[in-house]
Amino acid sequence: MTSERNLRRNIPLLYAIQALRYFMVALPTLVLFYRSVGLTMQDIMVLQASFSVAMLVLEIPSGYFSDRLGRRRTMIIGVIGGSLGFGIYCFAGGFWMIFLAEIVLGFGASFVSGTDSAMTFDTLAALGETNRSIHAEGRQISFGNFSEAIAGVLGGLLAGVSLMLPIYVQFVVISLPIPLVYMLTEPPRRTLEKGRTSFHDILMITRYALIENVRLRALLVFSGIVGASTLTMVWFIQPYMLAVGVPIPIFGAAWTALNFTVGWFSMNAHRIETALGERNMILLLGITSAIGFTILGVGMSMWFLPALLIFYFVRGINNPIFNTYINREVSDDLRATVLSVRQMIVRIVFSIVGPLVGWVSDSFSLCTALLISGGIFGVLGVSAAVPLLRWHGAVKVEEIHR
Repeated sequence: MTSERNLRRNIPLLYAIQALRYFMVALPTLVLFYRSVGLTMQDIMVLQASFSVAMLVLEIPSGYFSDRLGRRRTMIIGVIGGSLGFGIYCFAGGFWMIFLAEIVLGFGASFVSGTDSAMTFDTLAALGETNRSIHAEGRQISFGNFSEAIAGVLGGLLAGVSLMLPIYVQFVVISLPIPLVYMLTEPPRRTLEKGRTSFHDILMITRYALIENVRLRALLVFSGIVGASTLTMVWFIQPYMLAVGVPIPIFGAAWTALNFTVGWFSMNAHRIETALGERNMILLLGITSAIGFTILGVGMSMWFLPALLIFYFVRGINNPIFNTYINREVSDDLRATVLSVRQMIVRIVFSIVGPLVGWVSDSFSLCTALLISGGIFGVLGVSAAVPLLRWHGAVKVEEIHR
């Protein structure tokens, strides 16, 4: 029988793994690195879309793998994939090597995506403490955000020496979670029983999540669209700061400030959710990203830089709150697969919107791309909020029927 002590150790280990995985010294100046090897904004968005497509290919199968064969095994594969991806980056000097690195990173990320959240919730369930789930989920995400914030300062300093130096350091850092994942304890839970075929099981779970359980579908689609909106903005931040005249040495500090902000919002997501209530929070998140894109598109100057905080507010509260809503909606033998469906939606939306607005930025202007992004996510966000509000308050766990 799994000891309570080992189970309790999971939570700080997951915090540490999250912190190391998000200690992204390469990210604050990654767009500058791309530009230094001759890539356009459309190339950059295509590369990030390729990462998303790579995640899509294994997103649901990896979640199913997690539900069938264990959270710990799945996360081991994921962190090793992350290390290999940045190992390839160390030798990348053009589009196709970077493309290969992004594919490997996407595959690795798909095995961690959803599984870390499911493991947190399963651990708390085994301890009888699911009432702490939003708080624990928020803390886990905030550890990643604060880590990314600190890494921003170091990344800026390293890039001042060479734009390749952050890539080399990133490879070392991203390899550090591997031994920590081996130290995790698999929480006791009901294991997904094998059906006629693994592919059949995956189809049935996806059908359940997106067709049969109407409230769950509404949660997945809404939170996926909101997640895609903030992901799109992440790749516009560096071009925006360049366009309004932010000095490159300040990029790291700016990245740090933004990620401390999202970390604070993640850590306090449970308080925000309690204060606003589910209905008001859905309404707010449905339109907030669109407002942020519009403000930045209209105001191309340093005075409008604080509007970037809008996206980090959304990013900070979306994941911990909606991951918890989704976790509560499904049984423990389906949890990682269903969370992977959410990430699949994020990546599908971004894979379509990202290259489109990247092309608009290259062909017309960054301002136009931001305004079009605002229009797209405004329509999508409001459209996704309407069915979710219809099912407001109807939280229950349903069984999947084969």
